[in-house]
Amino acid sequence: RKKVGDVEGIHKLKEVISDLHYRNVMDVEQILNYSSENESLMESHTDEEIIQGVMDVTIDDEQDRDDSSVLPHVSPKEAFLAVDTLKNYLIQHENNILDLVYTLLKSSSSVRYKNLTITV
Repeated sequence: RKKVGDVEGIHKLKEVISDLHYRNVMDVEQILNYSSENESLMESHTDEEIIQGVMDVTIDDEQDRDDSSVLPHVSPKEAFLAVDTLKNYLIQHENNILDLVYTLLKSSSSVRYKNLTITV
């Protein structure tokens, strides 16, 4: 197996590229040893820095999970519209769901009643 910096391999690659007659041919060595790629390799981190970086990500993930456990406020009107939309979907796409639609209609009536008593 040949290494990327292998002189013979680079020479053969240059010949192949030359045979293709490209107008703007980049230097093969420049492609294989791209400067910004080499700079990032030079920035080696210690084991402690890597472990700390992973720990910081884990802590952030746990905090995000805690935030997601708080339920957003849903108004009675939003609840009614959601139930109504679900009812319409079930009627259009499901078979033999009369009991479920009936239950949704009952729920929607309950939500509508609560909405009326709140706003009055």
